[in-house]
Amino acid sequence: MVKQLLFDEKCHHVSVNEADSLKTFMSILEALFCGLPEEIRLTKPFIMWFELEYIDETPDSLLMRQCHDASKAVADALINRYPNVSSISTTMLYPHEFFQKLIVELVVGYDKQLTKYVNDMPTAFPYTLTAPKLVELDLTFYCVSEYDLPTICPRSPRKIRIDLDQIPFSWDMFRVGNVSETIVFDNLVDLSITDVYEDSDAGNMAIANNLDLEFPKLERLHTNNSSLTRKVAQAMMSHGLKWLHCEGSIISASQLCKQPLGTLDTLILVWVGEVYSEEFDDFVPLTNEIFNKTSGIEFVRCEISKINISEIMDRVDWPYLTHLMLGFNIPFNVLLDMLPKVPNLVHLEIDICGCDKNVLDETTELLTNIKEHYPIPSSSKIETLCLNISHSIMRWKFCNKMSFGGVFENLKWYLPQLKTIDILE
Repeated sequence: MVKQLLFDEKCHHVSVNEADSLKTFMSILEALFCGLPEEIRLTKPFIMWFELEYIDETPDSLLMRQCHDASKAVADALINRYPNVSSISTTMLYPHEFFQKLIVELVVGYDKQLTKYVNDMPTAFPYTLTAPKLVELDLTFYCVSEYDLPTICPRSPRKIRIDLDQIPFSWDMFRVGNVSETIVFDNLVDLSITDVYEDSDAGNMAIANNLDLEFPKLERLHTNNSSLTRKVAQAMMSHGLKWLHCEGSIISASQLCKQPLGTLDTLILVWVGEVYSEEFDDFVPLTNEIFNKTSGIEFVRCEISKINISEIMDRVDWPYLTHLMLGFNIPFNVLLDMLPKVPNLVHLEIDICGCDKNVLDETTELLTNIKEHYPIPSSSKIETLCLNISHSIMRWKFCNKMSFGGVFENLKWYLPQLKTIDILE
């Protein structure tokens, strides 16, 4: 019984060159779809994979109508032949308009029975989905406007992922089926949002500002490069959230973490890439505020990459941080001096030299003679230490020092709780 339709760019190759007319192309596709052997109905969930070369042509009104008619005909044929489909997944970078219209027709046609819908292509979808059985919704939209996003009933999904590539956004897209001014995600457990900005200039933002959101069962929240209003942040954090992963702006992370964190058992904060000067000035005060609120959270991880904060590490105060990853070259003495500020740290991962031989020599000298610089062992709780050394020759030299230069023994002496040292590429 066929239950899944998956459209991808990687496998079956339908090649269309400039000499082929759109009409011929549609005929090929109609034959490809509608001529599928009947015995496929008896095999495992059916997967259709396609790779479509980009067609650089602008169809006139006649071809546009043909495109719509053909996509509707193919969709109807598929729905009639495979009536039990409950999952549709699409991943196409440059879909022809035929495919865009075909996907819309299929999703609308299977609306009442869909349990999973994954969209990763620039599809205009200005339609309403009630999808009463939908469990998983994964939407990646780009190259479209806010007015081309679908409107979706929020009641049934347990997992929602939204990536809007900074398209102006409003939670009003989930207003389907709500007669009050409150949008309730009745069964939502897992929510992930990427590049979602609640834009005050968006056409429907005035309506959305008057809406209340409720997430009564939300347990997992992942935000990436997104900006949420205080009202939305409060709604997301107010019903027993267990897992919070926030990456992007320190300001956005701080806004989320101003909410009560007492129900969390996992907090992951990630900062990668450029930090604006005003954010850099606020980095230590804001992170200190966050990590002083995390008492009682079992797993608290901070990842910082491509932001060299070595010069301000002496000001950090992260008493309840348990896992730290520093993806920039940091002098080892700065790191050791910081350890008293992170007394509950159990896992530390750092870049220690990049391709700088001098830094490597300084690090190995410090660790070889650590008792001269630090005569008293640390009270640190670190159990796992991961050292990233990208240069292969330098990594070999450091490993040689670890084995024969006493570095491993010295680290074990200074970090009494240390159980594992990993040297990574």
